[in-house]
Amino acid sequence: MIGHYTTGAEWASDIGPVFNRHVFRDLGAHMADKTADNDDESDEMMVNEAEDTPTSPPSGPPSGPPSGPPSGPPSGPPSGPPGGSSGTRAMFGASSSPPSSPPSSAPSAPSGAQSMSTGSTVVIEAGQEKVETVKRTVDGDEKAELDQLREENESLKKSMAAAVDVIQEVENPAMPPIVGEGYVVPGEVVGLFATLGRQLQKGGLVHGTAGSFSLLSTTSPGLVHITRQGAALGLMNEADLITGRLGDAAPNRASEDWQIHSVALAIASLEHEGRGACVHVAAPYTTAMSMEKDRYALVPADFEGRTTFGRATIVDVQYKDMEGYLVEITEALKQTGNKLFVARGHGLYALGADLLEAWGNAAAFEHSMRVLYYSELADL
Repeated sequence: MIGHYTTGAEWASDIGPVFNRHVFRDLGAHMADKTADNDDESDEMMVNEAEDTPTSPPSGPPSGPPSGPPSGPPSGPPSGPPGGSSGTRAMFGASSSPPSSPPSSAPSAPSGAQSMSTGSTVVIEAGQEKVETVKRTVDGDEKAELDQLREENESLKKSMAAAVDVIQEVENPAMPPIVGEGYVVPGEVVGLFATLGRQLQKGGLVHGTAGSFSLLSTTSPGLVHITRQGAALGLMNEADLITGRLGDAAPNRASEDWQIHSVALAIASLEHEGRGACVHVAAPYTTAMSMEKDRYALVPADFEGRTTFGRATIVDVQYKDMEGYLVEITEALKQTGNKLFVARGHGLYALGADLLEAWGNAAAFEHSMRVLYYSELADL
């Protein structure tokens, strides 16, 4: 049922709500009074807050409500941030005006940050101390290791020196001197013969009992030392050395090449002012290359051999005609500057001022023949 106005003051009836204009009027007046009271309380709170702020308070409360609405829009944007002007309430409780000058010192870090900084410093210092400790330990270990290596190096040097001495004793055993009728062969000369015999065998220039070598004495003119016939040159001792006079008949047990050695030593002495040595070796490459029937000279193909020896004449062995054989040997030696000659199928005879030089000439020519053999084999 639709509500209706009545003249009475009833609030309700049995048939539904009854609306009375007097009731509405009283209710509206009551609400207006309550709103005004709330507005007064808000104004008092704003005034109190303004009084508490550091800015100058207003001269007094407003005398009444504004006379009317503003006459127009604001003349321009605000001249500063909110709360910057005097008499306005600071927003969110902040100060109403900025500081007049910068702070005199840098702001201090929060206590938590200071604790963190102190802790980091302690950790860094501890890490640095640990690094220094490790570095000292490593340096000490390296120094100790270097000292140990030096000691080991010195020990190895001493061991090597001792080993060299032992090897020298084995390779160059002390030989006793040989005392003969009117002559003495020093122990050093006997040892030199023994050493050369071992070196010739190691180099493959001699084998077994093949080969011989001789030396003119430097202390007794005309005295010749020569290897014994059938001596194992790699195992020589004082019993394998025979001494005789140049130009005399072969001494007992001397090499069958005594006469060849005598001629070679005489020629060498003319070249080297009274000194001379001759080495006969059955060098395999030289012997093989000399056995070609239509070849009468061996010409090295390598530079060293060609410039040192030129060409080596091959002489046919003639033990039955020794005089003719010696003449051919003398002519053949001239072809190489009195350094060597080749006996067909019998090796080579090399000359020098001493045994080492004669050995060097023999070894160098044999190397050249090895090169020549392989170059011909490859048809170069």
